[in-house]
Amino acid sequence: MKIVIIGAGIAGLTAGIALKKFGYDVIIYEQVKEIRPVGAAISLWPNGVKCLNYLGLKDKVAALGGQMDHLSYVDGIHGDVMTAFSLMPLIQDSGQRPYPVSRAELQRMLMDEFGHENIHLGTKVIALEEHKNCVHFTFEDGRKDSADLLIGADGTHSIT
Repeated sequence: MKIVIIGAGIAGLTAGIALKKFGYDVIIYEQVKEIRPVGAAISLWPNGVKCLNYLGLKDKVAALGGQMDHLSYVDGIHGDVMTAFSLMPLIQDSGQRPYPVSRAELQRMLMDEFGHENIHLGTKVIALEEHKNCVHFTFEDGRKDSADLLIGADGTHSIT
């Protein structure tokens, strides 16, 4: 079965890695021409870390992650701490530590794991046609492709 994923962000790449591990032929198309390091640090909470661990990425995710034992919310205008708490109850209950990670480093690690040869940059989908057993799609440059299954992981303004 050929599966196409539209979007090479964290969701699309993670889905692609999982599907490849289950033996599917997966290709990812991404509309940007170059993946640039954008975004700040993000928090990977225990359930997300466990998903990445399941995909065989435990050591790689842990290497990207920092130590996060407490969490605070601070008023951005006045600098007042609105709340602060320990993450130890969460860690103990879930059996997994959350990690703060660089979004760009996480995306790069996922791209490396998926395989760059099956990620096609600069390929914006502009049209889709759903048929009984497949989906046909057209790219901005006029090229066409089809798949047995299409996954849209390219944001809220996506046509997929």
